[in-house]
Amino acid sequence: MTLSSLFTDDVGPLPLLAVAGVGFLIWYVPYLGETDPGWKGFIANILRIVFGIAFLVGLAVVFSVFMAAMVGLIAVLVFMLPLFALGGASGVADRRRRRGYHRDPYGNDYY
Repeated sequence: MTLSSLFTDDVGPLPLLAVAGVGFLIWYVPYLGETDPGWKGFIANILRIVFGIAFLVGLAVVFSVFMAAMVGLIAVLVFMLPLFALGGASGVADRRRRRGYHRDPYGNDYY
């Protein structure tokens, strides 16, 4: 579910209320932690610490997935270099006729 799909006609009010509630909590928990010296402020400060650590862990996961994708792409490209050097993956072989071979209309080579 994307944010733009929340504003279509077939969506009920609950997803929109959930998004509004999360937005309210994002504003209210830090406000409560800074202004309330009682037990609600203490719990709000603990939640701020927990959510801050969760945010940093999420950033680390996203960064590591990005790095793994880049390493995988580089590995594929490095292992493709010999194929390009031999001309097997570059598409050059389809443009040139091989000596001693004839090609039929279906693209098959024969002597």
